[in-house]
Amino acid sequence: MLADPETTLVTPRGPVTVTSRPDAPRRTRARADAHRDFVASHWAELAAAAFEGYQRHGAGAVVLWRSDKPRRLRPRPFEPERLFFTTQIHNLPGTTEADFDGWEARQLETYDPQAEALVVFVEGGGVVGYRVAGTPRPPRALADARAAHN
Repeated sequence: MLADPETTLVTPRGPVTVTSRPDAPRRTRARADAHRDFVASHWAELAAAAFEGYQRHGAGAVVLWRSDKPRRLRPRPFEPERLFFTTQIHNLPGTTEADFDGWEARQLETYDPQAEALVVFVEGGGVVGYRVAGTPRPPRALADARAAHN
């Protein structure tokens, strides 16, 4: 059975819609729920990072990386060790181009950086990508982040 490929979460700043690969196996649901919770909780920061990366480098994805694999029995919330932006998803640590042939590659070619962000989680070599849209939109999130530091 397949996991629901699109979930909308309500946050204090507005809705965040997270779309995953439509053929993702249901057994990854616990990790997908942890990823979606992380994205919803940190959407403004992720959107700002995605838009800044887009302005500097072009179309790409925000990568949240951690070296250990997720636990199978009681999965904990996602806690990244590093965040970076990549324009070539197949260059992620521990992956090959074959890992992102298909749905994820099409997202990189078709997403709208003015309205969406691509967010990729790398955990112990496992790679999962999401297309995310929410409030605030990426340009507004970046403007808000910059204003907070003035």
